[in-house]
Amino acid sequence: MIDPETPHQRRMSTPPPTIRHPLRILVLTTSPSTPLPSLLEGSDLPLTTPYYSTTIPIWHDTISPTPAALETWQNEWRAPEAAEVMQSLGACIVVVRKPAAGRRNDGAEDGGGSLDDIRDTLTAIHKVISHHQDTALDRATAVVDNEPLLLVIGMPQPLRPLLDMSSDEWEDLGLDCGGWQWIDSEAKGKNEFGEKLGLERLQEALEANEWDGGDFTADEVDLENELGLRRDDNTVDDIAVERDDVVGIREAILGQDTLADEDDEGDAQVEELESMMLKMQAIKEKGAGMPEADRKRLAAKTVRDIMKTI
Repeated sequence: MIDPETPHQRRMSTPPPTIRHPLRILVLTTSPSTPLPSLLEGSDLPLTTPYYSTTIPIWHDTISPTPAALETWQNEWRAPEAAEVMQSLGACIVVVRKPAAGRRNDGAEDGGGSLDDIRDTLTAIHKVISHHQDTALDRATAVVDNEPLLLVIGMPQPLRPLLDMSSDEWEDLGLDCGGWQWIDSEAKGKNEFGEKLGLERLQEALEANEWDGGDFTADEVDLENELGLRRDDNTVDDIAVERDDVVGIREAILGQDTLADEDDEGDAQVEELESMMLKMQAIKEKGAGMPEADRKRLAAKTVRDIMKTI
């Protein structure tokens, strides 16, 4: 009897493996009064996808955005004793209210917060994370050692008027501060790449993240070679990918027979491929002006994101 299920359906019907010792989420707010998305309010976050199931522990803390407090925080968290904590993070999420002012002296002290506060906070946290990553890389040959997902979530601001900033401006700010992804908690729908917006994007980003840590898998190393990301010195370089490359990667990983069995999903795959290409081009353009170390981290993260997609 012919099996009516496609290979994709058979994979979906298999119980996903359990990640028993996942990395952690660190949630930082710039004020005790900052509200949290319901997804992040508890002490853990259950996640179940077709590819894994796990429960992620969540740590909560408050980080003051004043210059003096940020300097103290950096000095404390750059200490060798903090390395183990930082290396156990799978995601660092900063939750802020949308700013009511650009500069600290423009009325932000009334509780609205400022863009300066957000920029300085993200930069300070990224410096600490980079410090511990660079220290780990000095001791090993891995390209990335538990590089955390970096998210900044903008929550509703009761004060008016708000500082007027487009989503592109927020994305540029995040990249300038070390590669943070901006999520507007009030946004709805999808962007031009077909990605979900708002808190649905938060859920999607967390589900797509790497929670079991460790070095790149063999498939990921092969993907780096296909994209021209890996050099002889075992480092990740610039991002360069063409449409035929992605098609070839899908065939190599999934198998030509599997792709043939999924011809009825061809239109959806074409749209997915085009969306991936647009996103890759946008990442390449934004990464061009970044420092080398940050560009390498962005390229490595892109590899992991593509592995989740294909």
